[in-house]
Amino acid sequence: MQKGSFVGDVAKDLGLELSALRDRGARVLSEGRRQFFSLHEKTGHLVTAERIDREQVCRLMEKCMLSCEVLIEDEMKVYAIEVEIKDINDNTPAFKEVQLEEIMSETTAPGTRFPLRSAQDPDSGNNSLQRYELSGDEHFSLTMQTSPDGEKRPVLVLAKLLDREEDAFHELVLTAVDGGDPARTGTARIRVVVLD
Repeated sequence: MQKGSFVGDVAKDLGLELSALRDRGARVLSEGRRQFFSLHEKTGHLVTAERIDREQVCRLMEKCMLSCEVLIEDEMKVYAIEVEIKDINDNTPAFKEVQLEEIMSETTAPGTRFPLRSAQDPDSGNNSLQRYELSGDEHFSLTMQTSPDGEKRPVLVLAKLLDREEDAFHELVLTAVDGGDPARTGTARIRVVVLD
């Protein structure tokens, strides 16, 4: 939401008249240095004081809550307010390296697994990275491995014997897909070099 967007009706929620808010010196106090919210004098609404980037404010937290207080100076009353910041799908899954290389001997047994690097997506919940897809060659398939910290990691699996004389290289495309609507994707190219 942009600066000045409606968050809540403070005057109504606190049962105060608009004139009372103005006359009694009502203002918003935030924890920390940044002021995310302000009070609109004419309407009594709590509004955003700046655009809030959830991934920047609540990096790895599942639920993002920002706290502030409305101070009525005249009466020295303080009202605590909590605002939940919902995630939107504003980030694309991305691989650190978009060109990967795997070296395999042509005697490598089918079923051999090759862990690949994960993509990163700072969005949370359904908007975060959900799955991987592999395209390019029938010699390979893809499976998922979940690490102890819950991160989904792609694993390349050799599905069919390799023959260097037939194909010395195999070009694959690994796609990371998030759960947004519409989904965002990031890709990495994998070049498999077959050793004689």
